[in-house]
Amino acid sequence: MGWWAVYWCLVLEVLLLTSLSSAAKNYVITEGQGSLTVQINDVTVLNHTLQSPAFYVGQGRTVFVEALGNFHVRNYIQEKIALRRFSNVQKTNTSDVYNFTDGGIYTVQVTFETKLDQDLVVSFNKVGHNYTHTWVVLAASPSDKIYGGGEQFTHLNLRERTYNSLEFFSSLRSDDLTYPIWTREQGVGRDKRTNTTFFADLQTGGGGDFATTYFPQPTFLTSRKYYFHFTSTSYMVFDFSLPTFHQVFINGDFGDIYFKSSPSFQPLVGNLSSLFGRMPKLPPWVYDGIIMGVQGGTDVMMKRYQQAKAEGVNIRGLWIQDWSGIIRTSFGQRVFWNWQWNATRYPDLDKKIKELKQDGVRVTVYMNPNLNNQGPLFKEAEKNDYLVKNRTGQTYLFNFGEFFCGIVDLTNGAAYNWYKDQIKRNIIDLGIGGWMADFGEYLPVDARLNGGSGAMFHNHWPVLWAKLNREAVQESGKEGEVVFWMRAGHTGTSNFTTLMWLGDQNVDWSEGDGLPSVVPSALSSGLCGIGMTHIDIGLYTTFGALGLKRSAELLLRSAEMAVFSPVMRTHEGNQPGYNVQMYSSVTILRLFKRLVDQHKALSNYTSVAMDDYVTSGLPLQRPLFLMYPGDKKTFDIKYQYLYGADILVAPVIHPNVVKKDVYLPNDKWIYLWNKTDMNPGMVTVNAPIGLPPVFVRKDSSFRDDIVSLADYKYIPFDPSPPNNVSNDSSFVDILSSVILVAFCTLFALRSTGL
Repeated sequence: MGWWAVYWCLVLEVLLLTSLSSAAKNYVITEGQGSLTVQINDVTVLNHTLQSPAFYVGQGRTVFVEALGNFHVRNYIQEKIALRRFSNVQKTNTSDVYNFTDGGIYTVQVTFETKLDQDLVVSFNKVGHNYTHTWVVLAASPSDKIYGGGEQFTHLNLRERTYNSLEFFSSLRSDDLTYPIWTREQGVGRDKRTNTTFFADLQTGGGGDFATTYFPQPTFLTSRKYYFHFTSTSYMVFDFSLPTFHQVFINGDFGDIYFKSSPSFQPLVGNLSSLFGRMPKLPPWVYDGIIMGVQGGTDVMMKRYQQAKAEGVNIRGLWIQDWSGIIRTSFGQRVFWNWQWNATRYPDLDKKIKELKQDGVRVTVYMNPNLNNQGPLFKEAEKNDYLVKNRTGQTYLFNFGEFFCGIVDLTNGAAYNWYKDQIKRNIIDLGIGGWMADFGEYLPVDARLNGGSGAMFHNHWPVLWAKLNREAVQESGKEGEVVFWMRAGHTGTSNFTTLMWLGDQNVDWSEGDGLPSVVPSALSSGLCGIGMTHIDIGLYTTFGALGLKRSAELLLRSAEMAVFSPVMRTHEGNQPGYNVQMYSSVTILRLFKRLVDQHKALSNYTSVAMDDYVTSGLPLQRPLFLMYPGDKKTFDIKYQYLYGADILVAPVIHPNVVKKDVYLPNDKWIYLWNKTDMNPGMVTVNAPIGLPPVFVRKDSSFRDDIVSLADYKYIPFDPSPPNNVSNDSSFVDILSSVILVAFCTLFALRSTGL
């Protein structure tokens, strides 16, 4: 045999060995007497026994009651059948196939295999009688900590209880530790113990709770360093309340389940972001200055800009959400949802866009997938049959809060392309640099779509919305220049959106829906593939008549946090007149100048952190355990984060704070503001406004750039005591709320004559 033949024999042998290696099973199935255990890397993920089956099917009905994007869901289950018996159907080098049955009419074929760069993919095929609902029971350990679930505002570890004590209403505690996967309004208050939530529930049913979110995703990581992801887009509920198993309820068929393990967390997060798709790097104008939210017309826009410019604030964008006109509601001023430049409100906007761009400033606007029925775009869409239909086949007019809109049918190819063209012509061709692509959560379950039903597409709707916006940017040749930011999402949103923001928080300090809530939400979404997100500086939801107003302290504390995030952008709030604004005084503008200059000074560091996300999938804002998995204390820290690999931030999230305790993991640290070395462990540092606790890794290659932030002259600021509604609910508060409910009930009964 010649050397050439020997060479090719060796090549074929290597290829064969590589093929066999890649086809090997990365899981182990062990059968016992009536039991079946599935493990990946010695971690049990499924543990099926006759007494505790892994799979169930059932019959029933899931009912959704909706009001203003708030969904109340009830499951009416007629039967839940355990698939206790199993038999092997097929074994190959890459897969195992079993039939699971109840011994009667229900049989499901379950395939276990290693593929798609996953250690284990579990897929299901219905071979018996039809069913409407399914359940999966995942193995767990009492000490497991669970992270992810998309964007979660209250908890980082989803096995942390919300309602620890015996509450007045036992239903609070019984629903604890359960996480529904259903995109919706996050709610106002999000904590059933607070008066804010109570009154929001009383008015519209819109108070929300600890698990309501714009961006749920059926993706979870555990402290044992593996993840599980469900591919279904149906309504689901993950129950983490029991010590030795997690129960997953699905309103529909199983879908597939992905499992993967690793010796550390970073490869898991990287694999997930690769699976779902990664966001592109932001253009420099978005992250080397501030985008200032203003409204009120061209003259007001330019006045606010000149005010900020006069004080040296590095403005890189102006965000005018009212560019298309306004309407007024009891909630406050709202935008007229007709996505065309309103030249009456913003005369000469086209000229100002060009002038501002020459000054290094981009104008950004607002839009969403809905059209006000009083606008010309609605009329054009309805004429062309581009809108979602109701049960009777008529245009579905949806109440968005004292005004009605049609929803563009994104499953209709002609409607999809028409709406994309509106973005190109009315926004991008005008010279706009970006926009808030709001909403995506409201699709009614009873809607009739060109491509299916509202129930089928509800969770996938924000993904389609992201895809449409991204295509508009790409087809206009503006990728890497024009940016849009979203709040709603589900699996795959990260593949299309250019930026996320964390939605509408109350202008207060409440853990459920105020400034604290933006920290765990950024971290949880980062673990699920969202690499770059940001907040409304100053937050949003305002109810001035009830005392819920933005203080200067809240505005500045949120701005401090935003320095150590990809994007700084302010929002005036839904009732701007009640809120302290960035431009409210020269003093506040000067404080903002310092913060924005610090943010700009970090732009090279931020750029590298974005490159790291694009290549590795690690988000810019990271929970401490992601980088320090050997330090068990980091597993429960939800109000600190790492910005990139080298900056540890412990934002001040409560009022009247002058000192703060911070945990430093095992590394060499420098306290930013006095450039002194710090030992790992618990430390206490001063934390006046303008000097939030920030620490730098001593071995960072960016150390000198980062510690230079301390050279920006500190401006002391002593705000007036915040005049916000209390976030605490004492026994008296709860009792008064109960009495008020009783009074309202009696009044309603009297009014109806009952």
